[in-house]
Amino acid sequence: MRTFAHTSSGLLAGCLILLTACGDSNNATPDASVTVDLGNDMSASGDAGQDSGPPREPTLFGPCNSADDCPGDNAVCRPNTNGWPGGFCTVPCTPPDRSPCFDGNLYNHCLTQTNGSGSFCERRCQNGFDCQRSGYTCVSVGAFDQSGGVCIGVCSTDEQCGEGAVCNVWSGQCTTTAPTTGGVAGDTCAAAAGCRSGSCIAEMNGANPTGWIDGYCYGNCILPHGYNTNTVFAGDALPQGSCPESDVCFPSTFSYAAEGDPGNCFKGCASSDECRPGYECALSFTLGSGHTSTFTRGFCQPIDCSSQACPTGYTCRTVGTGASARQVCGV
Repeated sequence: MRTFAHTSSGLLAGCLILLTACGDSNNATPDASVTVDLGNDMSASGDAGQDSGPPREPTLFGPCNSADDCPGDNAVCRPNTNGWPGGFCTVPCTPPDRSPCFDGNLYNHCLTQTNGSGSFCERRCQNGFDCQRSGYTCVSVGAFDQSGGVCIGVCSTDEQCGEGAVCNVWSGQCTTTAPTTGGVAGDTCAAAAGCRSGSCIAEMNGANPTGWIDGYCYGNCILPHGYNTNTVFAGDALPQGSCPESDVCFPSTFSYAAEGDPGNCFKGCASSDECRPGYECALSFTLGSGHTSTFTRGFCQPIDCSSQACPTGYTCRTVGTGASARQVCGV
């Protein structure tokens, strides 16, 4: 199960690394030799499950039913049942040569898959809008922060996935069947398998507590209109976005948080009474300007035990050092 969140520490331990800037997009500058896992198998044949209809013009990174719908030598159609809404056309490449990844406008990334399937072209992006497809957003791949991230699928409806696939709304992944058991956002978990999303913030990070008592299931989403870097969100309540049920879709950082960017689904709340012991409802956020934005609906997060008592059986512990030090409840 693909996840694009970090689950180690901080106010939002399930947070994304968003992008900073995009370099000159018209030069075939070689990619560094980087191995990435986009979390899905690929096939050069077979049916991606889309409705048949009028023939489409083959497009790199466009939708597809099979490899026949994709341009280029040895083209591959990544199927919708493996997490690619509407299917996703790509072609093989050999790092650092990005010439097969030219889409008519810019040279995209050529990245090696960790599943041993080889190296393929990945759509280069600076933000979610660059992906130019419904159900897709842009995530960082670390080494390419200065030249753009890559587009991945994050669905919210079965229609985005296409025929033959359904959307696991908890993970944002198109698949063959959606889970009916397991924890939803805010539920306890000991491991990823305990969550319908396949994403769990564990109570412990090695020998150190994370503050997320008994673990915390969370999901993936695409930020809706209204998020911004000035007031956090232009509305009275934090939005559900593409999250299921009454969850809240929240960005990982206020510095790069706008419509179309990736976020995480957390348990929504209007008061701390709706959260588990050891958690509180985050409704107010301090901005870089020193001002505070307060909302009528937020999400459940661990308490700050420097000012609140931990639940029975837990003590307030300091993790991290220097500016990164924080107080969390731990055993």
